[in-house]
Amino acid sequence: MFNSISPLRYRWSFPAKFFFFLLLIATLAAPIPYVFFKPGVPDNVTGKLIEINDVKSYKANGKLYITSILVTNPNSPVFGAETLYNWAIGPHVVLPRDVVYPPAVEGKVIERDSRAEMSGSKVTATAAALSYLGYQFEEIYFISRVRDYSDAKGKLEPGDRILIVDGDTINEIEEIRSAYSDKKIGDVIEIKVDREINGKTRTFIEKVQLVSNQEPGADPERPAIGILVGTTAKLPVDIDFNISGVGGPSAGLIFAVGVVEKMTPEDLLRGRKIAGTGSISPNGEVGAIGGIEEKMIGASRKGATIFLAPRNNCPDIKHIPKGLKVIPVSTLSEAIAALRAPDDFRFPTC
Repeated sequence: MFNSISPLRYRWSFPAKFFFFLLLIATLAAPIPYVFFKPGVPDNVTGKLIEINDVKSYKANGKLYITSILVTNPNSPVFGAETLYNWAIGPHVVLPRDVVYPPAVEGKVIERDSRAEMSGSKVTATAAALSYLGYQFEEIYFISRVRDYSDAKGKLEPGDRILIVDGDTINEIEEIRSAYSDKKIGDVIEIKVDREINGKTRTFIEKVQLVSNQEPGADPERPAIGILVGTTAKLPVDIDFNISGVGGPSAGLIFAVGVVEKMTPEDLLRGRKIAGTGSISPNGEVGAIGGIEEKMIGASRKGATIFLAPRNNCPDIKHIPKGLKVIPVSTLSEAIAALRAPDDFRFPTC
């Protein structure tokens, strides 16, 4: 007799269905705290992007690309439907906003810092390339921003040239942090700077208490001054980088390779399409960056066959696009040596 019993079914009323429909639409249309990463379009530096003035330059035989990633602006709203779409398709990465952008820092400050990093990378790339080519010049390190949480607020000013930190004369940017690396949070150090006032240079010595490092991704147990440092130099060659709308320091390595390529008659590219990424210091050391796999995808889409990557980024590389050879490097000299090698040379890879 049980075969004649029909299963129970709950029938939603029209108002209930309509309510849940509106709830779904509201959820998909509501702004949520996430950001997207996706491959950017690489820029060729061997065209007019790098202009060498005052000295002879040479036309490149091939293409050299700086790579980038497209990241949601810190002030831009992100909606539920967008998040689902970007999570579902291809090489897009979706991350919580607080993982990428520190919640205590305003979006406009993040953007300004990113532009400052790009500006600094142009100077350090030029310095690294000219140093590699044997030019002599004086490097200058200055304060580009004093963080609100820093004890240096009101003591040091943007534009101050850094001379001495805790007794150590500063000749390289890395020496600023190493000067107080043995100190603890709360310790007081002396910083000597030059400051331009009404066209005259005045020297100041300020006592600054070290604070917890509050930069994104930094170890909060490490002491910091709480400043951003900019780099410039009295360079013997005038070099212009005609690029805008790109932030961060990750173009430094390829900028430097591009300057070397254009300032020497040697054919480093040999008709190839080469891409890469990595920050660079004035002495030619290559530093790790973020979003390397997305940058590799962008390079592959442009037809690049070689990708110069910071050696310290090797643990971050899990997938390599087909047809792309990744060559890890630690210095500008290693990058140039890799480009000089025969096409059949077997490079160590990540």
